[in-house]
Amino acid sequence: MGSTASVEERIITGLAKVLNKQPSQIQMESRLIEDLEVDSLDALDLIFKLEEEFDIEIPQGQLPFVTVQDVIDYVQEKIKGA
Repeated sequence: MGSTASVEERIITGLAKVLNKQPSQIQMESRLIEDLEVDSLDALDLIFKLEEEFDIEIPQGQLPFVTVQDVIDYVQEKIKGA
């Protein structure tokens, strides 16, 4: 398990790959749908990558995140609980 910064970096880098953006374009307060234009396919890809990268399970259904910070907080909580 890495430090908080490495979790953040890994999430931002993964999100950048899913969205074909530079990591510098993704801010902690960026809203996934409104600011980063995450669509349903991007959301599924993101969830799959997060589950694979961090060995966690995210319930199927609606995207449980609004901002990039929400994603980071969720993954950190899941890692702590593992």
